[in-house]
Amino acid sequence: MSTGILIIIIPALLIFLNALYVGAEFAAVSARKTRIIKMADDGNWLAKMIMPTVSDSQKLDHYIAGCQLGITVTSLALGAYGQSTVARYVAPLLANLGDLAQPVALSLSATIILIVFTILQVIMGELFPKSIAIQYPEKTALATALPMRWTLVILRPFIWFFNGSGALILKLMGVSRSEGDIQVHTPGEIELLVSDSHEGGLIDDKKQQMLRNALRLRELTARQVMVPRTRMVAASIDDSPTQVLTAAIQSGFTRIPIYADSIDNITGFIHIKELFPLYLQEEKSLKEILREVIYVPETMPVLDLWQTLNLHRQYMAVVFDEYGGTDGMVTFEDLLEEIFGELEDEFDQEMPEMYYYDSLGRTHLRGDLLVADINEYLHLDLPVEETDTLGGLIFSLLGRPPEEGDEVEAGGLLVRVEKVEDQSVTELSFKMPDSGPAPQVDEWEVAPHE
Repeated sequence: MSTGILIIIIPALLIFLNALYVGAEFAAVSARKTRIIKMADDGNWLAKMIMPTVSDSQKLDHYIAGCQLGITVTSLALGAYGQSTVARYVAPLLANLGDLAQPVALSLSATIILIVFTILQVIMGELFPKSIAIQYPEKTALATALPMRWTLVILRPFIWFFNGSGALILKLMGVSRSEGDIQVHTPGEIELLVSDSHEGGLIDDKKQQMLRNALRLRELTARQVMVPRTRMVAASIDDSPTQVLTAAIQSGFTRIPIYADSIDNITGFIHIKELFPLYLQEEKSLKEILREVIYVPETMPVLDLWQTLNLHRQYMAVVFDEYGGTDGMVTFEDLLEEIFGELEDEFDQEMPEMYYYDSLGRTHLRGDLLVADINEYLHLDLPVEETDTLGGLIFSLLGRPPEEGDEVEAGGLLVRVEKVEDQSVTELSFKMPDSGPAPQVDEWEVAPHE
């Protein structure tokens, strides 16, 4: 084979090998372990080959060392070949073209070859494979798995020597190398991973929202998920079984809290299935079927509340305020709705829409929605310090019982009270800022907070 062909093939081959090692390195650290494992489980033999590397930090370190050693060797070989062979081949051509002395032509040739090879190496051997590996990490990892296995076998003694030397230097510096490190993520980082997976089409809107709601539980308290005392269905210990059964049928609830004297003194609860036998014997008291109820403070985090209900094997708990009075009640269903959205059965009363837009471009919202949810989904800046729900925010800003038609400024918006029931705001509206079309929140799935 002629020298002219070799000076093209050999540099191209060295740049290709450099690109292979660069792509393999970036792909190894960027590839999702879960995707590689799934492909391996599906029978992909290349995925099975690369899976141990991405699953073990020590093997990954060995793999990257092989990539870096390969990059170093190919880069040095390219430079040496360019100076020793290509430059000497090009020098006579330059001497003839420019009537230059041989030493001058050789020096100029070496400079030109250095510049050309550097440009080709950076673009084709570094930047191009890096971009491909970052954009398609799993595909690149599979494509480079087989040549990397051969490389690791050939360079094994050198990899062992250089890795050992590096470990020795770290030891002399007092830095320990941890073995088998497990990569951990904060809840915030997990939310970013969920968002990235959603944007990449791996999970749909519903699953994304469920995952975000589950992560968001750590920020909620019992007060934010409870049914307030004004909307509790409760009965007096002195009521007859018929009265309690009527209340249960009208409300559709299977568990009714029982109080003595006032709702601030809840002594327990009764289950409707135990109420029917008592209903047939009117002379018997509710005390005979009264079950114990647990109390939790309104400031208890939802995750602790979940554990408390599990620990006591209870379905519901009474929430008390800082003065010891009943603030509301919370059930397991309330906690589940924080993750899965509103759960309705055939006995639940139909709830109004959480939000809708009218013909005038106003956004209508239920008053029982959390201010934090509204800020997140509609990208607003409503104050969240004093109250939990939109209705509570309006009440706080007005400083008096709200009336239909009242308007108040909140977070740069003029909010109007649309509906009021029992001095509670059930619907309000406002016009979104002039920053584009109304946001689409089809994936919005949150539980009501009455």
